Amino acid sequence: NLIQNNNNDYYTINSLNTDNNKLNIECLPFNNFNDNNISELITNYYDVLSGNLPSNKDEILLEIDSSNHLDEIYLKALGLDSNDVSFEDIIGKTMKVVFNNDYYQNKDKYFFVKDINNQMYNNSNNLTLKVVGIIRVKKEKENVINSSNTIYYTHQLMNYIMNINDKSDIVKSQENSNYSVLTMQKFLDNSSGERTKENLLIYLGKKSNPISINLYPKNFESKDLVTKYIDKYNNDKSEKDKISYLDQAKVITSISGGIMSGITTVLVAFSSISLIVSSIMIGIITYISVLERVREIGILRSIGARKKDIKRVFSAETFIIGFFSGLFGILLSRILLIPINIILKNITSLDNVAIMNMSYSVILIIISIILTLISGLIPSKIASNKNPVEALRTN
Repeated sequence: NLIQNNNNDYYTINSLNTDNNKLNIECLPFNNFNDNNISELITNYYDVLSGNLPSNKDEILLEIDSSNHLDEIYLKALGLDSNDVSFEDIIGKTMKVVFNNDYYQNKDKYFFVKDINNQMYNNSNNLTLKVVGIIRVKKEKENVINSSNTIYYTHQLMNYIMNINDKSDIVKSQENSNYSVLTMQKFLDNSSGERTKENLLIYLGKKSNPISINLYPKNFESKDLVTKYIDKYNNDKSEKDKISYLDQAKVITSISGGIMSGITTVLVAFSSISLIVSSIMIGIITYISVLERVREIGILRSIGARKKDIKRVFSAETFIIGFFSGLFGILLSRILLIPINIILKNITSLDNVAIMNMSYSVILIIISIILTLISGLIPSKIASNKNPVEALRTN
């Protein structure tokens, strides 16, 4: 129950949400400030641009995006009007938490929100939250964490509010009712109705077991260890006792892999066309070489060279062309990987994105040799079938 005052205009912060624009309010991913137990997710991934990290339950953080932009809805939530604000204007801004007994009015077992006015805003039971710091995702981490406007609160604040609201009149009334005390709508008499009631109680601030838990491994190796541990735990458990989890990194990798497979297929298709064209060109060059060396073929035949010997001469030449062209292509690619990786690192902050496996390099050279040999089959066959007498007469 967050309320704000802007020039005697009192409103709930939740009322600012629209279908197209919603406030993002989340709990900070660390909880013990007294021991300076600051999560690596903050120190490694965020810069504190102004102020400091929270040290008390009534202190909150504001995250801005990579361009230092703050949506109008957040300015309104902080009680600001102008888009032209500085960090100093934001640090120290406050909002009020109104607890359930002061926020809801009871009438014949039906609860409704009281008038949002000066009396509610200045109630001595309220808790005042203050913005103490502004953070932004580090430039080199933008590809890992999506930078967006967010208001962060502390675990201490969450526990403090739940301890108070758990004992409130509306929560007690809702626990003992089979209908919503806010809308008077009766819950369905099944598991769906039970979930609806449970979700409503959570919304009203009742303490409950967590619905989900987010884990943030330091690296992919740690992530694999976590998933293996959960899988091992689930081995001998019944279906209802198993831990269900979503490996977001795996999902993203799978999606990226699908995209990359599609791109690879397209590139392979274009490469195949170029290989066909190059094979035809090698065949033409070899054929021209045969036409230019007819007299040489005649001399070789006259001194005892067999047809298969002539064929081997031109096959050997195409083999050499295929080997050295493949080797040249691999060496050129490896040289180009150096500036490509430098450019990609500057853009994505990732090292060695473009790599070439040695085994693939060998395979590519072999493919190059095979294609040139195939391209030279017809020209070498033509050369071997030349009549020695007619070849010697050729100038």
